[in-house]
Formats: sequence, structure tokens, C-alpha cells
Amino acid sequence: MQHLPLYNPVFEALYRDFASMIRTKGYSRGINTMYPSCVREFLFFIENKGITTIQQVEATEIIAYHEYLSTRPNQRREGGLSDSMIKSHLFSLRLFFDYLLDIGELDSSPARLPKFTVKRHKERNILTVEEIKQLYASCENMRDIALISVAYGCGLRRNEIYKLDVGDVHLHKGILIVRDSKNHKNRTIPVSDGVLKNLKDYIIYERPKYLQHSKQYENAFFVNERGDRWSGAYMNNRLHKLIERTQNPEIQRKEITLHCLRHSIATHLLDNGATIEFVQQFLGHSDIDTAHIYAKKRKQRMAILSQIR
Repeated sequence: MQHLPLYNPVFEALYRDFASMIRTKGYSRGINTMYPSCVREFLFFIENKGITTIQQVEATEIIAYHEYLSTRPNQRREGGLSDSMIKSHLFSLRLFFDYLLDIGELDSSPARLPKFTVKRHKERNILTVEEIKQLYASCENMRDIALISVAYGCGLRRNEIYKLDVGDVHLHKGILIVRDSKNHKNRTIPVSDGVLKNLKDYIIYERPKYLQHSKQYENAFFVNERGDRWSGAYMNNRLHKLIERTQNPEIQRKEITLHCLRHSIATHLLDNGATIEFVQQFLGHSDIDTAHIYAKKRKQRMAILSQIR
């Protein structure tokens, strides 16, 4: 939402100062990069409501904004904003108004409201092993295959795929380095022979073709036809195209994202006897309790299957 116009120069200045503070305090990584754009959308919202100064904003405006977010269409896919996205918007406002308190612009924050009640976050779907094979079969080129291999075979988050450089893939060692991941940690991922071949084929035979017309060398592992780094949104859009190509209504019904492929590999690893500790290290979870979630879901799934049999 950084493109939204702000005609009030005071609001524009507050937005820019807040964005600068976010960068200075090290928030400008991962999902935190969206904080300023969330604030800009709020300023755009109140400006269109006729509010001219930030001191005019009261709790009623925050509540009205929450209602607006609950009905606003999602601009990347069909439907509305997810519960987690709405929470991120509201958290951004808390940061913004806390910042205004710190610099003496306000005496109290209108965003310090009781937590809004939101419905339970929608559980991410996963694909079966057979559905993963169908997804691979739908790929049109080596880059598509490499994308599925990195998201599923290596279990990378979307932002980790976006930041992946070609130098992070060590073909001779059979490992992939994830740098500056969630919580600013690095991790090393062992790559299976099949995935390694997929990545090698893309690097050697296809990626150079995309760089032919590039004015400067691009370090990104995934590049588009102009030789520029793939955006995270484009990766998900490409995944959706591959899902459509499977012509499998069951896969299409699941609303699969790149992160769902990460959940899928975690579940499949546990199904094949991997330990929770291995899955924790493989996915880069800082807390082993997160990996326990997959184990719990696996037990539930096995219980259901036993009843069916």
C-alpha cells in the first residue's frame, strides 16, 4: 500500500519519519517491512474520513479501521484479508502511536484498546506425496521444478526463497545455506540427490538464459526473463499456475501456498520416521514446540485413518 497517495503533508511526514524509525531499530526485515505500508493505509483511510491532524484520531477511528480491514478485499488473491494480516495491521498502528507518544506528538494512544476478537486462524492445508508428484509433473520448465524443490524439498519459507542467492546453493557439498532467516539466524540444509539434480539442472542449463539480456550480474537464485530477482508474490502466482495445470480439483480446493509446501515436507518427514529434532533443525524453528505441532497433527491423522480402515 506504499502507492496510496497522502495529500496531507503532515501525514506524509509522519509516515516517512515512522518508516525511518522502523529501519533504524532493525524492524525492516521479513514481515516487519510491511509496518510502514500498513500505517500509510491507515493514514490514507483517516484522511479520506476528513481527519486533518493526528490528534483528532480517537478509539472510534481505530474501531472503524478494524471494521474496514475485516471487509477489505485481498489484493493478491480472492477473498478478504487473513486474520494474521489484520493483526499485523493493528500491531503496526500500536507501533505507530507508541512512536508518536515517544516523540511527544501525542499524550495518549488511541490504539491501546483491548485485543480485538478474531476468529481462529485458518489451518494451512498440506499436499499428499501423490499430489506433490502431480505438482512436479505440472512444471513447464526447470525453474518451476527448482521452485517446488526449494519450497518442498528444502522446506524454505517464501521470504527465504526470495532472498536465496545462487552462491548459497553448494552443489559439490550437497547443501543449501539459508542466510538471515527468521530471527536473523543462518542454517544449513542437507539436500537430497533428487532435489540437488533439479537445482543443478536449473543453474547450469536454464538460469543463464534469463541473464543474457541483464545489464548487470544478478546474484539471485530465482530470476525472471529480464534477469531480475523473482518477487515473493510472483513465486506464489507461479505456484497457483502450476496448481491449475494439475487439473486436480482436490489440490485446487486446498488453496496451497509456498508455505503450505513447507508444512507438507514437515509432515512427510515425520511420516517417514524423522525425529522432531531433525524437523526442527531442517525447518529452522527456534522453538521445538513448533515442530511438535506437526507431530500432533500426524497422530490425529493416523487415528482418523485407523478408524477408516
